[in-house]
Amino acid sequence: MGQASRKDKDTQKQEGSPPAASVPSSPDAAQPAVPHEGWRKPAGMSRKGWAILAGAVAFIQLPLIHYALFRGQADVTATVPYQQSFNDPAVVARDFFSTGAYWRVTNGELLGPAPKNNPLWLQASLPDDVAVEFDVRPEYPEGDIRVELFGNGRDPASGYVLVQGGWNNSLSVIARRDINAPALDALQRRAARVAEKGGGQGADLVATGVFKKDTRVRVESRVGAPIQSGRTYHWRIERRGNVLKWAIDGQLVAELDDPFPLKGKGQDRMGLSGWESQLFFDNLRVGTPDSMPATMVAKQEPTLPPGPSEDDFNRDTLGDAWNVTNPAAVKIEDGALVVQNLGNRPVWLKKPLPENAVIEFDAWGDSPDGDMKVEAWGDGRSFYAGDPRLQYTATGYVFIFGGWKNTQSIIARQHEHTNDRAVRDGAAVVPGQRYHFKITRRDGLLSWEVDGKPFLTLQDASPLYGPRNQYFGFSGWQTRVHFDNLKIQPL
Repeated sequence: MGQASRKDKDTQKQEGSPPAASVPSSPDAAQPAVPHEGWRKPAGMSRKGWAILAGAVAFIQLPLIHYALFRGQADVTATVPYQQSFNDPAVVARDFFSTGAYWRVTNGELLGPAPKNNPLWLQASLPDDVAVEFDVRPEYPEGDIRVELFGNGRDPASGYVLVQGGWNNSLSVIARRDINAPALDALQRRAARVAEKGGGQGADLVATGVFKKDTRVRVESRVGAPIQSGRTYHWRIERRGNVLKWAIDGQLVAELDDPFPLKGKGQDRMGLSGWESQLFFDNLRVGTPDSMPATMVAKQEPTLPPGPSEDDFNRDTLGDAWNVTNPAAVKIEDGALVVQNLGNRPVWLKKPLPENAVIEFDAWGDSPDGDMKVEAWGDGRSFYAGDPRLQYTATGYVFIFGGWKNTQSIIARQHEHTNDRAVRDGAAVVPGQRYHFKITRRDGLLSWEVDGKPFLTLQDASPLYGPRNQYFGFSGWQTRVHFDNLKIQPL
């Protein structure tokens, strides 16, 4: 039987009858084509299936759910008043807790190697009115020293966060729960607008509803930033009532008057913290403001006027004109200053340098390893006290003659190992040979002559100025070096 014509097919469709080919003529005939059906959504799980799945997930996550709901208070293994000099390596495990970072004691200091916002929590309950003091030294230029106060002892930013030298080492803040929170002055402007719309004269933060119990806010300050790597800072944090005050080296950095002060269970812990810098903490004290008067920060010597200086070292002792940061490695011998195993702990001249000056002196070494070194226009107090395997960052300009086993000489702006140094390759030091150095600074241009001949120059687009950059120091690493006949003259 032939196929139906197109006309017959169209007629059948119009009349609603099935096409002839869809009805088999005999058992041996071909099976009819299965009509195409649209997509149907597969049947979902039954309520019983969903209940079983939910139960399985809950069972797997039971430890986390239990921790979140029933973890309770952070442990208490220490009491306030608390004092710690970090001479015992076991103290970290005994008195502190952290969820990350390899916090440890090294050489009598607490080391926080790039904590990445993982505080080391003291396992002691703070009183509502508290005083906290400690020393801290950053070893990397990133700065960013942090402390958490009245947190929960487990989670970062659960209380107040104090940050020195954050945001590319440009800012210090006291933050309530969030270091990136709106600034307090922004909240005050908002309260003023609310009060103005309401026809009121006052702009109280609480009365206008701008500041609530869960408000996140921060107080910003430029004091304490930028941080100088290698310098030791002394912190004091104090809260009385609603007011939290923070000082560094005796200078007030910032304060926050919190109308809803964080306190009580779950808001009574302190943690030392940081971000990417390597930090060394020491001399921690925690108590109450009345029972723990502020530690006297080392008094600054009466400020001497910058000007000319001379020293021929023809005496038995160095005397009060110098700040010796490593006394065991310094002595006067045969009318010269001798340093050995100094370890980047300079002998600082207390009299400030003129901003533009000429510095001259003689130097000679006993070792073929060379390594004669001085710092100029530094802060007059900083020194290196970290891991000797790590690099030292100065506070001023560094001049090294025959460094790195007598293979290279440099002028560096604070960082000895970066690419922005002025470099001269090759051996420089001949043991026993006496050299005369002349260093001249004219604003951002530093020139160095050796035995009357130009040796190196460095042009600094951002010259180091100010009270933290006006001192000269003899320095060194391991070799035995002699210095004599120092003369400093202003240009």
